[in-house]
Amino acid sequence: MADVDLGKMLPLYGKWTVASNAVVKFSSENSADASHGLALLSTPLDDGVLETDIQLPTAHASSGAFITFRGNGQTSYYAAGLGGWEGAYTLAEGRNLTLTRLTSAGNISNLVSNRTYHLKMALEGQRVILSIDGVTVIDYDRLPSNTGTGLGLFAFRGTEEALFGPLSIDDRRPNAFIAMQFSEPYNEVYRDAIRPLVAEIGFEPFRVDEAAGPGIILNDIWARITESTVVIAEVSEANPNVYYEVGVAHALRKPTVLLAQRGTKLPFDIGPHRCIFYDNSIPGRARLLEGLRTSLISLLGLTSGPASAIGPLRV
Repeated sequence: MADVDLGKMLPLYGKWTVASNAVVKFSSENSADASHGLALLSTPLDDGVLETDIQLPTAHASSGAFITFRGNGQTSYYAAGLGGWEGAYTLAEGRNLTLTRLTSAGNISNLVSNRTYHLKMALEGQRVILSIDGVTVIDYDRLPSNTGTGLGLFAFRGTEEALFGPLSIDDRRPNAFIAMQFSEPYNEVYRDAIRPLVAEIGFEPFRVDEAAGPGIILNDIWARITESTVVIAEVSEANPNVYYEVGVAHALRKPTVLLAQRGTKLPFDIGPHRCIFYDNSIPGRARLLEGLRTSLISLLGLTSGPASAIGPLRV
């Protein structure tokens, strides 16, 4: 885990003060700004784990103290934390200073004033797991597509005081789910082209046959796709397992890139989707790599440039 320097916080709305580099205080007292409170942090986070302490010195029905994540400035973000809409623990989607509740747990009457709550949040693709004091209170796997990687602090209007910090994060490589037939020549295409390129641009590639254990059931496949940032599917063969995985990806509105050997006639249902056709030869593999690299840069908003300089999504 790496500590986040809260002293570099950038207040946008509300009264925020830095008690130390490890603790930030929001206060509505003597504040000329009657809006919700919002402050942005300089440290980004895509997939990974975030931990922090949050305290509401005066917890009541109008209280709310949240960590914002997957943010694009104040334009769009998600928020998770204490209080909100009479819930004890809440996950919400934010647009500017407007929050829309996605889900909540418990009743706000159970929050204790002056108690320090330890918040832990795990992010994997569209899944977020929120734990408070070591107990999982929210496990939500339907986050819309990523909006960004920004972090921040949010306090409901009516919150008299809120304390945040210290805050630490464990940044992880985002996941890429690879759907394809497990036979030659596709294994060779995966081993020599797809896997190294996906790793090169900063993602963790996963193919179902690489999972440890007795096997992957449908619920596990769904979970793996949910926790991925992108799905890459080789659809040259009419493989029902691959088609199922592509269907799950489309149902989740997951960014998806299709690959197929040149001459493949795609089924009607996936015909209109983005597909890279390639020749199974050394020159063809080189063109496949370039086409896949270009598609991922465009689809995910990756930083363009030389292959060695391409890193994980940073919006």
